[in-house]
Amino acid sequence: MLPCYKSITYKEQEDLTLRPRCCLQCSESLVGPQVGRSTKQADHDQLKELYSAGNLTVLTTDPLLHQDPVQLDFHFRLTPQTSAHWHGLLCDHRLFLDIPYRALDQGNRESLTATLEYVEEKTNVDSVFVNFQNNRNDRGALLRAFSYLGFEIVRPGHPALPPWDNVIFMVYPLERDLGHPPSEPP
Repeated sequence: MLPCYKSITYKEQEDLTLRPRCCLQCSESLVGPQVGRSTKQADHDQLKELYSAGNLTVLTTDPLLHQDPVQLDFHFRLTPQTSAHWHGLLCDHRLFLDIPYRALDQGNRESLTATLEYVEEKTNVDSVFVNFQNNRNDRGALLRAFSYLGFEIVRPGHPALPPWDNVIFMVYPLERDLGHPPSEPP
């Protein structure tokens, strides 16, 4: 059963109509990897490193000091030449992650674990929402895998969700010790 979450405000709904955009380093879209994708230097300049430790690097477009939704990109280095990427949008103690192409590969599972550990230890996020298109071929496998990891399906139209069409959302509520705030990123 999904706990009761605060409804998004009109301003948040307006801001959340923009989905997390894919980063330039991974050349991945909602339908899979893209080849020969054009990039602009101005877009690259917008990403700034927020955190880096071990194999995980977190990039953001904006400082996390204001209340507007912020793009977060989680890059997990698998080998010196390859990495797994999760693209997210942080909004009011909620993180919305797009499930990447080939999310069930071992490297992506490791990267999700590292991403969830970062979010739990270094942010004040209460809930992590993953989402994927209704028409994905691996929809059944994704539902089973994320349910096994502790994610729960969120009913369409739930007030905590952004107004994205044809998307399935699942939520992972983070357990918080109310007496101890998370540590701040360096």
